[in-house]
Amino acid sequence: MWHFARPCGHRSSSAAGSPRVKYNGGPLWKTGYTWQSVYWGTYFTTPSGSSWVKRVDDAVLNIETDKAYSGGLSEYNVGIGRVIPHTIIKTSPPGRLSDLQIKQALTGWISQGAVSSLGTEGAYNIFLPPGVTVSLSPLEASCKVFCDYHNTVNNAKGPFYTVEPYPCPQGCNQCTSDPFDTLTQGLSEEIVELKTDMDPGTGWVIGNEELCDYCNTKFVCNRISTGEYVNAWYDKGKNACWKGPAGQGSELLSSDLDTNRARVGTGS
Repeated sequence: MWHFARPCGHRSSSAAGSPRVKYNGGPLWKTGYTWQSVYWGTYFTTPSGSSWVKRVDDAVLNIETDKAYSGGLSEYNVGIGRVIPHTIIKTSPPGRLSDLQIKQALTGWISQGAVSSLGTEGAYNIFLPPGVTVSLSPLEASCKVFCDYHNTVNNAKGPFYTVEPYPCPQGCNQCTSDPFDTLTQGLSEEIVELKTDMDPGTGWVIGNEELCDYCNTKFVCNRISTGEYVNAWYDKGKNACWKGPAGQGSELLSSDLDTNRARVGTGS
């Protein structure tokens, strides 16, 4: 299992040779755009859920403001955004959700004022509680085919969002056994790929992959300066995948994920 791209598709292995990075003219994240985290369900009001929210809030801010990780995306004409206070939706989602249901829910929350109206100048990270499965199609379910993903309700008009199911017990963390590390790896990938390809397939791509997808085929365990595990993105200036600062324990996994590891996708 690894990270899955929708609706632009996901290739199991990258083409040989230097990647051909292409910009297709779509919207990109600009400096000052806004992130809002949305926690869907009463679980997030419980003591354990509230503790989880605090840790995730810190991680979102750290990932978005890390000068080496997010700041490096300036080579793609992508800026660093701001993070506003989260909101908790105090009704629980059904045990099985489709992406269409998530689109409808987000549209409703915006119209009702339950979340901020960000228009085309921001995006939402939608976090789901334990026990909820998201399906992109009848054969594509979270923790079986993908870990998380990003999408848009109405193409370039937005609103834009990532979907972060509660961490899968296996297949989505190549570095540790900690569920929080599982979450930050997938979350970081979706943040990067949403910013560089807001309307999937119309921004920066490598074939039919996004910038982190390309690097997942030779996965490296990376951490940013504040310690969170993150997924690497392709640095076209260096013709290499992003690597964390010295002392953060970057580790190349010797086995090719495509041939030797079970994969769940992270959505692009």
